[in-house]
Amino acid sequence: MDVIAVDDDHAGLELLRMVLEAAGHTVRTSRTADGAFDLVTEAAPAVLVTDLMMGSDRQDGFRLIDRLRASPQLAHVPVVALTGVTSAQDLGRARTAGADVCLVKPIDVAAFLQIIARFSPAAGAGQGTD
Repeated sequence: MDVIAVDDDHAGLELLRMVLEAAGHTVRTSRTADGAFDLVTEAAPAVLVTDLMMGSDRQDGFRLIDRLRASPQLAHVPVVALTGVTSAQDLGRARTAGADVCLVKPIDVAAFLQIIARFSPAAGAGQGTD
């Protein structure tokens, strides 16, 4: 399954890539929200995995979700949002922006991969959200 992963932290992005590829997914990566948006525009993935707290003002992940949801051609792309910040306000804001699932870092890898599998075209993408 095609997955786009975005995180401005190099180590975090590499970890995501390795976990997803080890599970058999094709992974395209970006270290910026703008780069991720370009990747989604080129070819919509089965799911986008994005860190929320990116960029100089730590808001780029939220803006990326907003941009996707505002685009009629891309609004359908499922989004799994990741954050190291555990405030209820940030988690709620991610869901309000349109994240299908929001997970707190460090992630439970097995649970993360189960969530990703929900968005597989074979599984009937978009079944249930957290």
